Amino acid sequence: MSDSMGIPQSLASAGVVWMGKQMSSLRILIADDHEVVRRGVRALLASRKDWDICGEAVDGRDAVNKAKELNPDVVVLDISMPHLNGFEAARLIRNEVPQSKILILSQHNVSEMIQTALDVGARGYVSKSEVSRDLLPAIEAIIHNRSPFISQTENNGDGSFVSAHPASLESTKTGDPQLAELDLLAERNHLRELFMQLPAAIGFMRGPEHRWAFVNPAYVRAVGRKSDKALLGKTIRESLPELMGQGFFELLDEVYRSGVPFVGTEMKVNLDRGASGQPEEAFFNFIYQPVRNQTAAVAGIFVHAVEVTDHVLARRTMEKNETRLHLAQTAAQIGTWEWDPAGKNNSLSSELHHMFGTEAGDPEHAQKWTSRVMPEDMPKVQAAMQESLKTGSMEFEYRYQDPRRGLRWFYCKGRKFSQNENRLFGVVLDITERKQIAEALRNAHDELEARVQERTAELQRRTEEVSAQADLLNLANDAIFVRTLDDKITYWNQGAERLYGWRRDEVLQKAPYQILRTEFPQPFEEIKAQLLREGQWQGEITHSKRDGSRIIVASRWSMWRGPDGQPLGFLEVNTDITERKRAEEGLRTISGRLLQMQDEERRRIARELHDSAGQTLVALDMNLSSIQREAKQLSAQTLKTCSESLVLVKALSRELRTISHLLHPPLLDEAGLSSAVRWYVEGFAERSKIAVNLELDADLGRLSSECETAIFRIVQECLTNIHRHSGSPTASIRISRTPREVRVEVGDQGKGIAVQKQRNSGSMKRGVGIQGMQERVRQLGGRLEIHSGKGGTTVIAILPTESRSSDSSSPAAEVASQG
Repeated sequence: MSDSMGIPQSLASAGVVWMGKQMSSLRILIADDHEVVRRGVRALLASRKDWDICGEAVDGRDAVNKAKELNPDVVVLDISMPHLNGFEAARLIRNEVPQSKILILSQHNVSEMIQTALDVGARGYVSKSEVSRDLLPAIEAIIHNRSPFISQTENNGDGSFVSAHPASLESTKTGDPQLAELDLLAERNHLRELFMQLPAAIGFMRGPEHRWAFVNPAYVRAVGRKSDKALLGKTIRESLPELMGQGFFELLDEVYRSGVPFVGTEMKVNLDRGASGQPEEAFFNFIYQPVRNQTAAVAGIFVHAVEVTDHVLARRTMEKNETRLHLAQTAAQIGTWEWDPAGKNNSLSSELHHMFGTEAGDPEHAQKWTSRVMPEDMPKVQAAMQESLKTGSMEFEYRYQDPRRGLRWFYCKGRKFSQNENRLFGVVLDITERKQIAEALRNAHDELEARVQERTAELQRRTEEVSAQADLLNLANDAIFVRTLDDKITYWNQGAERLYGWRRDEVLQKAPYQILRTEFPQPFEEIKAQLLREGQWQGEITHSKRDGSRIIVASRWSMWRGPDGQPLGFLEVNTDITERKRAEEGLRTISGRLLQMQDEERRRIARELHDSAGQTLVALDMNLSSIQREAKQLSAQTLKTCSESLVLVKALSRELRTISHLLHPPLLDEAGLSSAVRWYVEGFAERSKIAVNLELDADLGRLSSECETAIFRIVQECLTNIHRHSGSPTASIRISRTPREVRVEVGDQGKGIAVQKQRNSGSMKRGVGIQGMQERVRQLGGRLEIHSGKGGTTVIAILPTESRSSDSSSPAAEVASQG
């Protein structure tokens, strides 16, 4: 019999030559920053007489140095070590001592950590909670060159699983190269079959001359060739000569030269599909995608095309029909006529009969028309018709009494087509609405003139009243002034003089912005619209005093209306709150510091749990395992007590690990934000039974420690709120990154935030969780948005990639810096 790599078991157990040495001299280096763990590992390895512990290292840097010095066969590495963590040490050892095999020994059972260990070259990963069970089998697997050994435990919601076994990873770096090549070839053939079956036209051209290397049947049909033999092996200029002069050859040359894809939409192309020499017109949506080789140079162009000829032609037809329909609609109120003074061949269009309320088949329709023309207008109509016999044209308006629609106004215009003809052709337009509008405008103008005169008198009276009341406003401590709709100051009380330092005669009839350099919390046009709509507005704005200093005021605006309700201007009352804002800014700074201290304390407690209690439990587990192996020398009761103690130790170890990870996940420091968020989401979904869709930007990378901590806490707080309050069965998280900022979006499909809470979202009444999130974001110079409705709630946090203090970005901070 032989093992999984074909080594006979008899030779493996007796000791054979491995890596140029006899198996009886296997040399092992142990690296862990806790003496109690190293002592436990030594005790477990002591059961193998043919294995020699050649040295011990107390941190990552010490492990690298001793590996180079001692040249061990196997290095057992912890992850969380000072100076260099286990992953960094593993990379250096693989470079400096490539013949040494690496086994990771860690307290973290998370899939991302395991994958990272394999990526840096480790041949195995053993959990400290299962070290007594898996350490020896893992070393056996390593020295026999089996698949990487992965130690795994029962599922506790933190991403771990049942049992321990050698891993078979598709992307493992130690796989059989021949098998990998066969897999790659099979995958390539599979993709080729897919391309051949696609309904879209697919092709690939190699080299700068664009020589066809692949075309699918859809492409052959699209260009009207009988088979792919007409294309393959030929350049595009040879296989599709009818494209000459249409710009496609030049496009391909440019794509190959620049490496920039080209996307064509409804591009016109003339193709000789029938081999008749008469190209036919077709339209395509297509992509010219450059394909690069291993050196990143463009090696060819991938073509994907979809014919949209039918769609384009159908749209053109529809546009023509729409144009005709538009013309018909435009002419809906126009009727045409033909008049022969000799009494022959007179005719009216069906639309004109409809306008007159007559029927074409009625022999008396002319008499009916005559009877319905207003008697006062009939002489004018008859005179214009008689005059047209001389001049060859007519144009007039008249009134018509329609039995169904009442009084109508018609405009008639016509002329002879030539001087040799007696017949006249023309149109009649129904201008009733135009006449009604003109009449209404005349009436409105007359009414407006009368109202302007009344208004002038009223304004004079009101001005006198306002002047009398203005003296009372001078008694107020607040700054009060009035601005007109065209933004001119018409009143300035003594309180405004005291607050801003400008005298009344210096500001009247000037724009407030010229004097105060106002900074609004929102565009002024929005404020003006709210005033016109609701009659009032209030908020905090920043002003400049005469001496150049900046102050913050609580501003209350009211609409100033005349007796008829028409807006005349705005009354603005401002109270200086600069000192209060300085105090609030100080409180925000203290709050941000408290959040930072809280995170540091969590990190410290989590680290102490890992370094003290966690490592002690590992040692206790190994000691109990050693006692359990001496089962023959123990009584049944002692053995039972020992087994129960081992179970209790493992349970306590899992509980301690969960608490430590929730306080501050080690993944956040050692593997980065992506791994930490993925670990937490998996655990949350397992505990809450809420399905979470997580999207992480592939280029997220590492951020600053403060930024990663803030994002992790925001995600943690949002998921907690979803579980406690939303009632949503699902949640979604998306973290994306641009060169300037990171965007975090967490949403649910729950019942949303109550309306009253949303109204208070800008005040101190909001929840502690939301306050904490906003304070974290503000400290990093970002912004937080909350959108809630019947369809659920979405929280969006946007943070700069380079953290910056927000102390100097707020108006209060600016004002504080001047103080």
